[in-house]
Amino acid sequence: MTFEEKLEKLKEIVEKLEAPETLELDASLTLFEEGVGLVRSCRELLEAAEVRVQNVSQEDNEDTTAESISEDENGE
Repeated sequence: MTFEEKLEKLKEIVEKLEAPETLELDASLTLFEEGVGLVRSCRELLEAAEVRVQNVSQEDNEDTTAESISEDENGE
């Protein structure tokens, strides 16, 4: 399930939980547990994405720094 699909499912769960008169307690608890699992999973995906962005940014900064050093050494 993609991040976006998980968010959509989480939205559906929240909507169901906001209208508790249509759910029994056990069903509400099951939905709540599923929602918590989705939140954790989404958080993990976001953290992984943040690490990827930081790695790419760091690589870009290192490339830029290496180019600057090379240019300085060549007198450019």
